[in-house]
Amino acid sequence: MGFLCRGCVAESQAASRAAAPRTISGARTVSGAAHGVAPLITYLLIAVNVAVFAAVAVQAESATRFSASSIYNGATLVPMFVAGGEWWRIVTSGFLHLSVTHIALNMLALYFIGLGLERVLGRIRYVVVYGLSLLGGSAAVMWFAPLTSGAAGASGAIFGLMGALLVTLKRLQLDLRQAGTVIAINVIATFVIPGISWQAHLGGLVIGALVGAAMVYPPAKTRLQWQIAASAAVLVALVALIVTKDLSLGEVTCTGTFTSQGGCFGIAG
Repeated sequence: MGFLCRGCVAESQAASRAAAPRTISGARTVSGAAHGVAPLITYLLIAVNVAVFAAVAVQAESATRFSASSIYNGATLVPMFVAGGEWWRIVTSGFLHLSVTHIALNMLALYFIGLGLERVLGRIRYVVVYGLSLLGGSAAVMWFAPLTSGAAGASGAIFGLMGALLVTLKRLQLDLRQAGTVIAINVIATFVIPGISWQAHLGGLVIGALVGAAMVYPPAKTRLQWQIAASAAVLVALVALIVTKDLSLGEVTCTGTFTSQGGCFGIAG
């Protein structure tokens, strides 16, 4: 995936190098080069995720069992807790991981997909795609996961990057077979491997593809306006979906706590 994405950057800019110092999304390029500025956000996201995992593991005195960590218990996405007013979980859950293997696989995927895609989109657009994909995954969990289930991990946002990568390759008329195969394998694994939140993965994938298309398909003259309008519309839609789900739950609350080995206990109302 990493090689393929770096290739899409080089090929896309080689064709337009003489025309304008911009990538297909309108991002600034390095002077005299065929690619965008050096990635920064991808490295920062990896650093934040690793730092949060380390803090949780130290607090819980374990790398696999986090029930003793107040950070983990207070940040995991449990739909019923969100409905009870703990809105930050929609975002904070995207920076939690359940084990060393979990974070290692997610950060490797983020590294290989993110570096090249960030060059194409530019830092601000890349952050927008990542953030909206994270919210898309959380919204899908709110709507389609059991109210007392818990979800954690960056994979919703990373699946969003996969979706954005796919539409970027399509826009550049490059071979989709390798990227499509990798994404298809990941989608299948989502349903085959127990314990994976298919809601977060598919929600992130759909939103990432939509926002990614808005970043690379509009014509150059009105590109920025389309990007801002589309991103704002997706954000409003996701917030509306989450708020609507919240209101539909009424006064049902969960008085228990969420642990990495269990669920939400002590349901009342």
